[in-house]
Amino acid sequence: MSTASQQKETDSTTLRKVIVKTMNVSRSTDTVFEFFKNIKNMENGGILKDITKGEDGWWKFRTPTGEAKLKLGRVQQELGVIDHVFVGNGLVWQVYVRIVPNQDGSTASWTFQDLTAWMTNNLKNS
Repeated sequence: MSTASQQKETDSTTLRKVIVKTMNVSRSTDTVFEFFKNIKNMENGGILKDITKGEDGWWKFRTPTGEAKLKLGRVQQELGVIDHVFVGNGLVWQVYVRIVPNQDGSTASWTFQDLTAWMTNNLKNS
């Protein structure tokens, strides 16, 4: 039987679930960065609907599975960074976005790190 402190130690050393997606684009890194930095552009794919920005900095929207929200974190154009947190359908994801040059175009990558279990365990054990 493990104690709460042993559980926290295990949780802090266990690697989190990660999903990585990439996309090559025949556009400059500046153009791709500006497109993805504008959260309203996420409506173009049809998955997110009714995107609005709240006064608390969270962007709220509807998804096929219900209400969700995201908040931008680190945004650095010179490094091609657009990091954010996504919360929806009982899940919490830290999303690390990178846009890098690729010949005459760009490669965009998204690393989704699942924080759901970590958040749940830390709330239970605190």
